[in-house]
Amino acid sequence: MARKKRKAYSVEKPPEGCYHYDLVGDVPWDIQKYFHQRYSIFSKYDDGIWMTDDAWFGVTPEPVASKIAQHFVESVPQGKTIIIDAFAGAGGNTIAFASSTKWKRVYAIEKDPQVLACAKHNAEVYGVSDKISWYLGDCFEIIREQLPELGEYSVIFASPPWG
Repeated sequence: MARKKRKAYSVEKPPEGCYHYDLVGDVPWDIQKYFHQRYSIFSKYDDGIWMTDDAWFGVTPEPVASKIAQHFVESVPQGKTIIIDAFAGAGGNTIAFASSTKWKRVYAIEKDPQVLACAKHNAEVYGVSDKISWYLGDCFEIIREQLPELGEYSVIFASPPWG
């Protein structure tokens, strides 16, 4: 039987703490069940998606993130053209928002530098990185100190990690 040919992806090496697992045997035992669901988490997983081991527990699966993004498009008032993802994580919701035509800009905040590196890379894999401004730090401080002028034009999406 012929082996299934794997899609080629960037040979860029992930930074320390970020991983792209190819084989279940390389995956820590406590996240193997998430690895088995990798294509429902990120349909472009084989294109080089990066995750930290902890990010697997809290990332929003792509179909759910797409549905959330659709609901926001349908329910947010017309004058709101910016969305702030207060807990960006590995980028599941951020990528879905950036894939929508509703938002002029997506602002993504993440407090973990390794997870933020994964999110930035994953947005590149999905071709939406140019629509996202990234912030490292505490979401409350960043919104208050760096993004206060966005208030009347923006909505905040907050889905803290649940894993």
